[in-house]
Amino acid sequence: MAGLFTAAAQRHISLLRRALAPYGRRLERQFRRQLQEHGWSSPQVRALLAVTPVACARAASLTQFMQQVDQHGRRLDHLEVSPDKVLHALNQFGRYVGGALESRFEPAREQLHMATRLVLDRAFLCEEALRRARLEEQVRRLEALARHAEEQERRRIGRELHDEAGQALMVLRLQLEMMERDAPASLRPRLAEARELAARTAVELRRIIAALSPAVLERLGLEAAVRQLTARFGKIHSARVRLRIHLPKEPISRPVEEVVYRVVQECLHNIARHSRATAVNLDLHAADKSIELSVRDNGAGFCADQVGGKPKSFGLAGMQERAKLLGGTLRVISRPGQGTRIRLELPLQAAPVVTNGKDSHTVD
Repeated sequence: MAGLFTAAAQRHISLLRRALAPYGRRLERQFRRQLQEHGWSSPQVRALLAVTPVACARAASLTQFMQQVDQHGRRLDHLEVSPDKVLHALNQFGRYVGGALESRFEPAREQLHMATRLVLDRAFLCEEALRRARLEEQVRRLEALARHAEEQERRRIGRELHDEAGQALMVLRLQLEMMERDAPASLRPRLAEARELAARTAVELRRIIAALSPAVLERLGLEAAVRQLTARFGKIHSARVRLRIHLPKEPISRPVEEVVYRVVQECLHNIARHSRATAVNLDLHAADKSIELSVRDNGAGFCADQVGGKPKSFGLAGMQERAKLLGGTLRVISRPGQGTRIRLELPLQAAPVVTNGKDSHTVD
């Protein structure tokens, strides 16, 4: 605040303050009446009167007045008074001061007005930045709650499929097997075919349930879940997978495990559908207070300007959001014909999302 004025300016403003003091009450009464006529509320009037030249005359020092301007500028912002409206009112008050002092202290009055306006602008900008930060925090909180609700819904659907459809398929397969044993020879091939269809459907249902809600993650932990994903990948894709996992003995928070699992799941899904890769390197390890995942393939790759138009871009966007919500980063590095590498880094103990409450992306 002190840097706003030179020593000479401070001397002239000191003289202005003394000359203005006798006119203070009259000017404030006149100004208050005008503001009220224009619809200003009492709190708004009080906040504005605290940043006028008369308030400067009453302050203990010029520095204290500038601090007061900052404080009441933020107050005016909270009271929903726009910067333009504040400036217009201060210009009007300046005309009142000019009428009282006539042509005296014009340079000092101008310097004080400009400094007041500068501090008010800073105060309004700071409040705007705080509002944006609060809004972004609320958005992140809602996104985290949405992700949490999504995981809960996945689990619920998985449990219902397992308990209802899964059990029904198992009973159906057993009944078909018993019918096959007792049926005439002419019907046995058709019953055997139906039994095999029920068995294949049960296997597919178990795959869907595992994709919806990774029960192995809850029962056996992250390493076993990742190994199961790569084993399933090996059954549907001919690419050779090189897997390295080094995790700490200490437990990892559940939200972190879920994000790592989903990212591995999405990576392998994209490789199987899009990359035409023959080799995949998957490295998962802990370093200091973070966990790092790297998935590299030697497939087709893609260009930065093609990401938004490819179907798999939706999966990439979901992975990035999952990482960001836990304070992590996700980098996607790819070029046509040179494969793709995805690197995820997350804090080991990211705070879990509670129901009443919670990356960066580069393409070379």
